[in-house]
Amino acid sequence: MQHTEADQNLAVERYLLGEMTASEVEQFEEHLFLCPECAESVRTGATFVENARAVFKEPATQAETESVRRPMKSKPQSWWRMLMAPSFAPALAALVLLCVAGYQQLVVIRGLKTQLAEVTAPQPLASFALHAVSRGAQQTIVVPPDVHFIDLYFDVATESASGYSCAVLDGSGSIKLTERVPPPRSDAGATLHLLIGRSRLPAGDYTLVVSAGSPGAGEIGRYPFKVDYQ
Repeated sequence: MQHTEADQNLAVERYLLGEMTASEVEQFEEHLFLCPECAESVRTGATFVENARAVFKEPATQAETESVRRPMKSKPQSWWRMLMAPSFAPALAALVLLCVAGYQQLVVIRGLKTQLAEVTAPQPLASFALHAVSRGAQQTIVVPPDVHFIDLYFDVATESASGYSCAVLDGSGSIKLTERVPPPRSDAGATLHLLIGRSRLPAGDYTLVVSAGSPGAGEIGRYPFKVDYQ
């Protein structure tokens, strides 16, 4: 059993809940020796289950003790009143904390791990050269469907030791986004690169305005372009 298969099949949860067949238990337990992540999830889940059992067992024991102390003629209380009794308050609070901790471990943290794996995995990148207004009409860049990041690179004629300010304007002239770009390396010539996430740049007409230093100060170039997606 591979870790990806165990994760997709919720093997940890099914193992703790006893929902696996004998053969699945054998395969998963063999996997635990080779997968520290699954082993840690099982240990955390098992601790949560044992603590939950202890929480339920303690109020039950207290309720039995109190029932012995009460006179035989006392009327039985409803389960709701028993839960609201002061003796059950610490147990209920502990149970809520255990449920929150279990949810974070089995759902939230696992989801964050999945998102982190997706972000840190190798991503396809599409690079496009932008040309200044003086070099011709607006150009169109066509982004492939499997690309998540767009690399716009362009040449600047003015050097700026403090870097450059890049503002992307949409078709109405409103600022869509702004980014700071450091000065290019000495071996990279005068070419700058602007990396933009696909979701931040919908299809449409844009103009990249580059300034030397702070935004709006010392504009050194405009680069009109249009974005289309396959």
